[in-house]
Amino acid sequence: MSVRKPGKAALQQLLDRARFIGGYRFKLVAVTDKECTIAMPFRRTLERPGGTVNGPAFMAAADCVMWLAIKRHIGIEHDAVTSELNTAFLNAARRETVYCSARILKLGKRLIYGIAECHDRRGKIFTHHSVTYVRI
Repeated sequence: MSVRKPGKAALQQLLDRARFIGGYRFKLVAVTDKECTIAMPFRRTLERPGGTVNGPAFMAAADCVMWLAIKRHIGIEHDAVTSELNTAFLNAARRETVYCSARILKLGKRLIYGIAECHDRRGKIFTHHSVTYVRI
């Protein structure tokens, strides 16, 4: 069975309509069959004491970018949900746009495994995430 792979415009529309992530204002930067990248513009509501981006924002970005990478492969009309998300915080992001990229490592019939990393424009890694999704 062939899946019609959504392009950048269709995935951005999906992102814009998704109420569960609306407050983050994610923007799709790039999408290919190998990787998907979003940008999370800095806003003061993402700031924690000390001027750094808060942890839940990184986790939301990682989960969202993996969701988009999966949609690229299974199609917008099919769905999968997060089963597990493990996060390692490696560096702080301070009042800057955070980019988050995801790659699918295994696209199974039931489970989907991947990794996501949040980073700055030059590639400095802030967080590393391993993500498992289950198809529903």
